[in-house]
Amino acid sequence: MRLLPTQRRWVDQVCEYLIDGETVIVRGVPGSGKTVLLEAVARELGETSVCTWGRDYTDDNQQERTTAFQEGVRKALDRHGAAHLLFDDYPHALRNTHGLRLQRQLLQLLVDGEQAVDTGALLTGRWGRSMHLVSSGSPLVARARVVALPVAREADFAEVGCAGSADALEAVGGNAALLGKVVPVLGRAALHQVRDTAEALAPKWIQDVPWEAASWIKRVVRGGPAALPADDSAIEALAPLLVPAGERRDGTPRYGVVRALHADAARATLDGRAPTWPATWQASVKTFCGFLSGVPEAVWVDRYMAAKPAQLLRFVGAVRAVCRTPLRLLIAKNPNDTALTAADVAAFARERCQVRIMHPGDRKQLHDRQLIFLGDLEGGVVLPTARVLMSQDPPGSAVAVRAPTLDRKLILDAWGRARPPAV
Repeated sequence: MRLLPTQRRWVDQVCEYLIDGETVIVRGVPGSGKTVLLEAVARELGETSVCTWGRDYTDDNQQERTTAFQEGVRKALDRHGAAHLLFDDYPHALRNTHGLRLQRQLLQLLVDGEQAVDTGALLTGRWGRSMHLVSSGSPLVARARVVALPVAREADFAEVGCAGSADALEAVGGNAALLGKVVPVLGRAALHQVRDTAEALAPKWIQDVPWEAASWIKRVVRGGPAALPADDSAIEALAPLLVPAGERRDGTPRYGVVRALHADAARATLDGRAPTWPATWQASVKTFCGFLSGVPEAVWVDRYMAAKPAQLLRFVGAVRAVCRTPLRLLIAKNPNDTALTAADVAAFARERCQVRIMHPGDRKQLHDRQLIFLGDLEGGVVLPTARVLMSQDPPGSAVAVRAPTLDRKLILDAWGRARPPAV
């Protein structure tokens, strides 16, 4: 795929950062050119580049793939005195069971290792997936340089034959990757394929951007151009989707959004997008208690919530300080979990909280994380992971969704088959 002038300058700048041994983080919505730019950086750097693709990582092959890029980096260092790791869709790999191990291996390679100063890295990912798992020590992302994706400029529109075209601007906004797909037909720039691509991507954009950005898009789609939101991350995420729309009386620029975000599919997704789970401990506890308000009793189902009982007990204690709704915790027994002790079970009981280990035969059907209401209330809430609720992992685009038709009988039958922890 061809690169436009703004993209070429971006590639040159990122290569300079990597040659200096920096770690660069790039985030963007689907279809904004992250992979294309990473491949262009790889071509520019040549034999010092080592590429790995996060979407290819699974629980079964993570160690194999990690070993492969570590070996590639070692060989590049031996042969050239420098190496550049290019990790496409890094957050996708982090989602695996051993994502924390991968994060620590990268921290050792890029920050703490003997040859870290000669090793640069480019990590790409979507907005809706976390670039960091909470753990002890300084996070890798804190040592990295965040670089925004290139935004299409006048020279880019001119290169594809769309100089001054309002139709082209409304079709692609600032998305240089989408603009690069414009092709001439009978001497004129054809936009229909780009429009179709944008309409197909628009619902994914809405799901991926931070909540502040999605809320702003909804206001613009309903009420017309507006000044940008105050949140910096929201502005960066919105950049490929914006269309300049003049200024307010006070001189503040106003923006609309690309035409695809006004289509029916995008509007339906906007209406269905819920606020993301809060990132702070206090707000998380408050939100969880809000779902329990007026509920006589509830079952919280999450196979991995008790991996570290002390942290779960702290969260339950914080909830109990606000809300007295009795809780039943239905968990699974996992190989790497810290075992529950008799003291842990007693501590949970003092918080009006029962704990049971689900039957192995129920594990597969209870993969969803749920809060099931008991008593006269119907349904419950589909929740983010317990690690997000306990502020161990950043929420990203994680949401909690009320679901009036959750299968209470399924959960109560599973609770009946479950057993108290063996202590």
